[in-house]
Amino acid sequence: MTDLYCPVIHGGLSINLKTNGEIRYNHCCLRSDFNFSDNLKTDLFSSPSLESLRQFNKSNNWAAGCDTCRLNEQTQYQSFRTGMTSLIGKTPPLHGPTRLDLMFDINCNLACRICGPESSSLWMKHLKEHNINNTRNTPHRSRAEEMIKILSNIDFTDLKMVVFCGGETLLGTSYWKVAEYIASRNSNITLSFQTNGTQPILQKYYELIEKFDLVKLHISLDGTKDKFNYQRWPAEWNQVTENILEIKETAPVNTMFLVEETLSVMNILYQNELDSWLKKYFFENRLGDETTHTKHLAYKEFNLENITEEYYQLLKKRNLSSLVSKNWKENPKEIEFLVTKIKTFDKIRNQNFAKTFPEVAECYARYL
Repeated sequence: MTDLYCPVIHGGLSINLKTNGEIRYNHCCLRSDFNFSDNLKTDLFSSPSLESLRQFNKSNNWAAGCDTCRLNEQTQYQSFRTGMTSLIGKTPPLHGPTRLDLMFDINCNLACRICGPESSSLWMKHLKEHNINNTRNTPHRSRAEEMIKILSNIDFTDLKMVVFCGGETLLGTSYWKVAEYIASRNSNITLSFQTNGTQPILQKYYELIEKFDLVKLHISLDGTKDKFNYQRWPAEWNQVTENILEIKETAPVNTMFLVEETLSVMNILYQNELDSWLKKYFFENRLGDETTHTKHLAYKEFNLENITEEYYQLLKKRNLSSLVSKNWKENPKEIEFLVTKIKTFDKIRNQNFAKTFPEVAECYARYL
């Protein structure tokens, strides 16, 4: 019987301030069913809702809302749960979180295909400029000061890791401001920045980086060259690679790298292209510490459930059909929605899905 113990359930705390006026929290950044608080002085880690979830996990059952890990564990790829179990293992009763995932500023210079206005100020602007319905109408603003107030009520004794989730975390000053606060309380941790790779690290932040045991850049790369440019619009592959290679050579020596690859209907057939580039150019930092390369499945409309029968047969031929759920069935309504979205933004951005991903487009010929 599989042991479903999850160190993120027992030691994780995800705080989401991306929606103005709300404080959302849970144990994990992958869950969408957040709890809510209206009090900046509350110790969110000790809330009854999270404690109840910890007790449920001890029964060795999947909790509702943990589908991302559950589905990943049906494939050959590591889930967030199994990855953190390998890293942390089982923990004794804790005074506070071992891992914090913090979201408080959606300022971003990209409007990636797999993302949306809930996590990107450019997406919000992009939709508004083209009169496309946007369910998120809240103006963007940083909530760094509110995050600091919330963190001031949380015990950092057991803290091992903080992950900044954007937006683009290296853009502007708000994430550096919170990093300074964290360092003042506990710098013996790993501080991670989720980044799209377009932004340099300014030298004025080097001293702050050096205060931490380790700073890790989680760089989102979902392909190379034109395939990258399509998915991570309006980023440009050459600029991004030049930037991250420059960071590799100049950032403080306690800087390490992790490449996060989201596997979707767009890039699942081409992942070997990124594998090859990483092995050749970005397999380690300048001290020889290995670059971690993680892969996880996309959700929303670009997930691997929204494939055609032709696509499924192609995945089967490439020994990739295990990435699709066993109960998969072609869903015309969802595929039509996906294709409509592809066509809409291809026209707006002067892109061409069929030219960029020819094998994939052929599988959607009945809908395109």
